[in-house]
Amino acid sequence: MITERKSCRACLSPDLALVLDLGKTPLANDFLRPEEIKDYTTCLPLRFVVCRKCSLAQLGDSVSPEVLYSHYAYVTSTSRTMDEHLTGQKQHLLGLLGDRKKPRVLEIASNTGLYLKKFQESGCEVLGFEPAANIAKIAQADGVPTKIEFFDSGTAAKLQKEWGKADLIIGRHVFAHIEDLKGLLTALDSVSHDGTLIAFEVPYMLELFKRVEFDTIYHEHLSYVSIRAIEALTAGSPFFLKRIDYYPIHGGSILFQLQRRGGKEAAHESVARYLQAESELRLEDPKNWEPFVAQVRRVQTELPALIQRLKSEGKRIIGYGASAKGNTLLNTCGLTSKDLDYIIDNTPFKQGKVAPGSWIPIRPPEALLQDKPDYALLLAWNFAKEIIGRETRFQQSGGRFILPLPTPGIVEYP
Repeated sequence: MITERKSCRACLSPDLALVLDLGKTPLANDFLRPEEIKDYTTCLPLRFVVCRKCSLAQLGDSVSPEVLYSHYAYVTSTSRTMDEHLTGQKQHLLGLLGDRKKPRVLEIASNTGLYLKKFQESGCEVLGFEPAANIAKIAQADGVPTKIEFFDSGTAAKLQKEWGKADLIIGRHVFAHIEDLKGLLTALDSVSHDGTLIAFEVPYMLELFKRVEFDTIYHEHLSYVSIRAIEALTAGSPFFLKRIDYYPIHGGSILFQLQRRGGKEAAHESVARYLQAESELRLEDPKNWEPFVAQVRRVQTELPALIQRLKSEGKRIIGYGASAKGNTLLNTCGLTSKDLDYIIDNTPFKQGKVAPGSWIPIRPPEALLQDKPDYALLLAWNFAKEIIGRETRFQQSGGRFILPLPTPGIVEYP
């Protein structure tokens, strides 16, 4: 089920240094029915390491992808924030493609097809790869062509014969989930031509470092990407790093773009700019992560203390957003159903189940106003601005939000 990593996923160097050990945790998306708790035994090491050669931060251990993704709980958010983000990014990428008629768009890990649907509506020919059958069938039912397979060198070679090559290949928050990054480049080589634009959106390692976003560390997220690491990965490959765009989504993400070598186009100035910013922080040196680790340990002490103080005052506290990152936060801070009464989430698949490890029940979002708890711990803090702006009735009636990171605190209203 789990294998220790002996070399860097980007540059293959064996020089990996431990930065943070978060102990053993359940799989972050293993939402269970209450009766399944007694038989659940999956609790695996969660070690965060950095490559001293190329600076890629990564997990020191890998869980089998068949265990993680054959049946999956995560679906792309339908929030206003996400919808605006996807629409804007689609327009940006199609603008970079130029005036190609009916471009072919391939998405790796296309989930429910929400993003591909936008390209489809813009006149593109689309195809998705999604290994989780329960998720892929939602996309298929919505008219988005989707293969229920992992995207790898084997399936890509087959696709090239059956479907051809793509004009645009996209992957949103999947790159960090891939164990064999060199194999990914081989697969991309099969389905790309000289003009193909390849774009991966990933959480940016510098944002994780600066904002102490340690709850984004969980077993699905194998890599925490730096631009220097992407340069190391693509060295000697058919591709070069062409451009980087920044987006505030998911706590700070970048869209890095690859293109085939041999053309006349040079790298965008953003590549040199990001490399310079990374060189100043020198995050390939584990000593430079010490302030990050110290703040993680502070949160692990201060958040439970804040929750316990409020509980001692007779306050009722719930969680807001049954997210994977929230489960890392809960489990590594030792918070359980004794601390939070329940978690609200708008994903029907999760409702009626319990969060892995903490065993906190998950209820529909209507419970917030029906039950009127005193506090809601924002486990989905990446949508904090939208949530706090939307849940005015909860706050007007006296309810308050707790933000866990980078320092736990209560959000006053107004």
